[in-house]
Amino acid sequence: MNAQSIRKEFLEYFASKGHAVVPSSSLIPDNDASVLLTTAGMQQFKPYFLGQRDPKEDFGANRLCSVQKCYRTSDIEPVGDASHHTFFEMLGNFAMHDYFKPEAIAFAWEFLTKKMHLHKDRLWATYYAGDELVGEDSEAAKLWEEYLPKERIQGFGRDANWWGPPGNTGSCGPCAELHYDMTEKACALGEQCKPNCACGRFVELWNLVFTEYEKNEKGEFTPLPTKNIDTGMGLERLATVVQKKQSNYETDLFAPIFEFLEKDEHFGQLEFASENLKRMRIVADHIRGAVFLLADGVRFSNKDRGYVLRRVVRRAIDQYASLELTFAGIVETIVSMYEMPYPYLREHQSEIVSLLEKELEGYRRVLKADVTVVYKKVQKQLGSQELEEMTERTPSERDISAEEAFRLFTSYGFSPDRLKKEGYRFDEAAFQEFLKQHQDVSRSQSGKVTGFHGGLADTKPNTVRGHTATHLLQAALREVLGNHVAQKGSNITTERVRFDFLHPDKMTPEQIQQVEQIVNEKIKADLPVYKKWYTVAEAKEIGALGLFEERYGDKVSVYLMGSEDPAKVFSKEFCGGPHVAHTGLIGSFKISKEESSSAGVRRIKALVGESLDPSLAGKEIETL
Repeated sequence: MNAQSIRKEFLEYFASKGHAVVPSSSLIPDNDASVLLTTAGMQQFKPYFLGQRDPKEDFGANRLCSVQKCYRTSDIEPVGDASHHTFFEMLGNFAMHDYFKPEAIAFAWEFLTKKMHLHKDRLWATYYAGDELVGEDSEAAKLWEEYLPKERIQGFGRDANWWGPPGNTGSCGPCAELHYDMTEKACALGEQCKPNCACGRFVELWNLVFTEYEKNEKGEFTPLPTKNIDTGMGLERLATVVQKKQSNYETDLFAPIFEFLEKDEHFGQLEFASENLKRMRIVADHIRGAVFLLADGVRFSNKDRGYVLRRVVRRAIDQYASLELTFAGIVETIVSMYEMPYPYLREHQSEIVSLLEKELEGYRRVLKADVTVVYKKVQKQLGSQELEEMTERTPSERDISAEEAFRLFTSYGFSPDRLKKEGYRFDEAAFQEFLKQHQDVSRSQSGKVTGFHGGLADTKPNTVRGHTATHLLQAALREVLGNHVAQKGSNITTERVRFDFLHPDKMTPEQIQQVEQIVNEKIKADLPVYKKWYTVAEAKEIGALGLFEERYGDKVSVYLMGSEDPAKVFSKEFCGGPHVAHTGLIGSFKISKEESSSAGVRRIKALVGESLDPSLAGKEIETL
């Protein structure tokens, strides 16, 4: 069974069990500054788990399922071994205030044994063994006995079988997992060789999270009034087991890329087969992930997401024997593999190749530079007293500090692999710590920009005009395309507006023109804008739209455009502001581009002109 069949079987199975099938969200989280990239299937459902949105209202069910694109930066350096990846797909089923442990365990068992036809004798289950804070999950342990003998049901502690909360407080709960025995042969530990053993005998397939507790500031755990189910199963791991392979890299999710690289003269085959295998794994993983990052809107830079993208692409380039490589062939291979579940990749293909080629050209310039000369600059920046001694050493003797290696990478583009090739040695663990600190700062700074302004870069007049225009835009899109349209994120600067929304198809030129015309008509009508305060329940009751990622207080602000009466408005949205006091202050609105953002999500880029009121030119505008 190939990977596409596994995706299809998973979604069809859970649809048959009353789950609404939800498209994968973008790798760029929607107004969530807590992470740089989407790392789990549940991220797009946070508002529903927190009770800020009603899944039945948005999807027609309290049961949801998805195949979610994920990217984890913590696994960049280990990529090259048999199991680590950066990009992967997560199969997940979710229930909000619906079914709980009996159904979740039954669904998982039935899907793996009857739909995936996995041998029952190879499956093991785990549950939370309990500690002084929360007792044993005896319910899950007992439920597993309906399917497995007791000796293949094992209890583990908090490190292995407990989830959350992400911060110091919040919802959390025990986990139950299904593991697959790859060899049926115990390691040197004998009977102690069980799931979670480091020998590699077992593969964790499916993690079922039972969110049933709330942790308070005192560290106490109390039962939640309503309980949720959050599960995750990596497609790559499942494909390995189903296709009877020993490594994820042997499945059809990677094999075509390996076949391409073996024939690519620029990649080249080195003397040792094990070295070639590691190089191919790095290129296959990093370029596959880069294709998805670029298609979802990440661009090369020296900060946050762009920094991650640059790091993995340059690490991939370091594996090639010749820097005369081109990316067209490998991108075509990857797009061909994934265009059925993610057709938007084909739409972005030429742009992806162009961006990769441009980054390669920039990296070529870096590599032509004399590392020793650049190293002297770094030494001066860091005030080292050993400058002359260090630069006079032969390449094989060059021991440098982790901070110096980090600065050579972040400021000048020399990747760790390239530095090692040039003969430099440094503490790699310390280097990784510098990288982690750099990412934490980037994420924090990203949150300062977007976490409190709904995607606004600042609160300058033209940015505020653009913000108000997005409210008119969403209302116009729903009028033209249908009420399924919902905002999936925005980014607004003084120069332009970027607005992402749910819609399965490319808009026609006529639809784009119609939406633009409606927005400009509402601007010309100079509708009054009112800021009203409601409870969350009241705001939902009047039909206010909006993103619900943040935890709201007792009252929320809703912006009404056109009337103080919610029943007579053109637009009504939850929003933290700011907005102009009347739509005539927006000026003019022009859609410059409509494109795919990710699977099932479209993106509009637009320009907002100066205010139509000449007396306001160059002045601060009144905002709400």
